[in-house]
Amino acid sequence: MPSSETKDQKDTNSGLLPRVLSALVMAPVAVAAVWFGAPYFDILLFVFCAGMMWEWSRMCAPKYYNGISVVTAVALAVAMMMYVTGQEEYIIMPVAIGVIIAAARSGRNWLLAGFGVLYISLAALAALWLRTHEGDGLLIIMWLFFLVWATDTGGYVFGKTIGGPKLAPRFSPKKTWAGLIGGMICAGIIGGLVTYFSSASVNWIIVGVSMVLAIVAQIGDLGESALKRRFEIKDSSGLIPGHGGLLDRADGMLSVFPVAFAIICFAGLSLR
Repeated sequence: MPSSETKDQKDTNSGLLPRVLSALVMAPVAVAAVWFGAPYFDILLFVFCAGMMWEWSRMCAPKYYNGISVVTAVALAVAMMMYVTGQEEYIIMPVAIGVIIAAARSGRNWLLAGFGVLYISLAALAALWLRTHEGDGLLIIMWLFFLVWATDTGGYVFGKTIGGPKLAPRFSPKKTWAGLIGGMICAGIIGGLVTYFSSASVNWIIVGVSMVLAIVAQIGDLGESALKRRFEIKDSSGLIPGHGGLLDRADGMLSVFPVAFAIICFAGLSLR
């Protein structure tokens, strides 16, 4: 009889091919949409965020999630359209309507449901603002994409290699402090490379901010893990073969975009 370790290894290997194939499809599409900007980036951003709202509603309101998802997706589309057409002062209205309807139809999970709509909507609008930011939008979004990817990769490699004390065993038993530090180091390297190739010198402020955003990405990851534990599910959905759901792949982005927006908008941070 095969050992449990052998069984786990077989399960991991059986899911490796669809995971790799999904990544090979998703990564070029995401990078191309970011590179070419509107309307491609806007459309991809909306599709991803509408999908994440569907997943979130599916967890919080299993009886009414389809109806909630349609309403919140329309609300997000209206808010994004208002931003694109220069009516930023009104975007809070459709977002608020989506939050209220999601909360009203989710019973005892009303607070989580409303928060999810607000959280995802703010991340989408922040990403939209960052991509159109004064000529540096492409550089900013690519920086954030690679920063989050580097955080995930560094966290996995350092965590697997070094091991050690767990970061938050209650929510994510596999994450370690070594993984967090490794993710921060890799994110800092991305910040240094981005500033070096864009301005021929390393901006150490950006390196530091990149490391802070790595922590923010980890918080987003842990928050989504806590949500799944709350509802006793392994993945937010099965939309992405080998990867789980959209929330499982974009949880770090959701937390990083609004924080990056606040830093760049209010602190005047520049990558050049």
